[in-house]
Amino acid sequence: MNTAAKVISYLFHPLIMPIIGLLIIFNTDSYINYAVPEGLKQVVLILVGTSTFILPLLISVLLLNRKMINSLEMETQQERIIPYSFTIAFYIFALYMLNQLPIPPLIFKFIIGATLSLIIAFIVNIKWKISAHMIAIGGLSGAILCISILMGIYVTPYLLLSMLVAGLVGSARLVLKVHTPSQVYIGFAVGVICQVVVLYF
Repeated sequence: MNTAAKVISYLFHPLIMPIIGLLIIFNTDSYINYAVPEGLKQVVLILVGTSTFILPLLISVLLLNRKMINSLEMETQQERIIPYSFTIAFYIFALYMLNQLPIPPLIFKFIIGATLSLIIAFIVNIKWKISAHMIAIGGLSGAILCISILMGIYVTPYLLLSMLVAGLVGSARLVLKVHTPSQVYIGFAVGVICQVVVLYF
């Protein structure tokens, strides 16, 4: 059971959620899918993938090699401070670069929501451990819900799949005993709320 929980935790790591979100946005039956040229889509994916996944991962590996963190899971609050700080900086860099590109506002707002949830996770982490995994999948679920409402498109399969993944990830974090139920539930709620507030309002 622990092995399965670890596999799920790695497969649905928080760092990959922005890329998954963009892939969903770019493959919906919406104006974004047709209005944004393929070349621009690739630029956005490379930019976001580098800033929100590759660079944070490299920093985490470097910190691991220097014994500044005990694992890539960063199970303690103290371990998360430095990686979170770097990751927030990379997200802000991504926002700056995206702001230079001729992209629909929804894409920019989606990354703003992800950045906001990361900043909240960083602040909360100072005093209380919260599930970054659940914040990430909660953000993805919230974004899909907002996209459906704002653009009036059918994304129910994506939403149901994201909820299923949320259940799997939440269960995995509890099985591994790295979070309490409240840390899991509140993490998911924070992710959803951040995207709803940024995208819908």
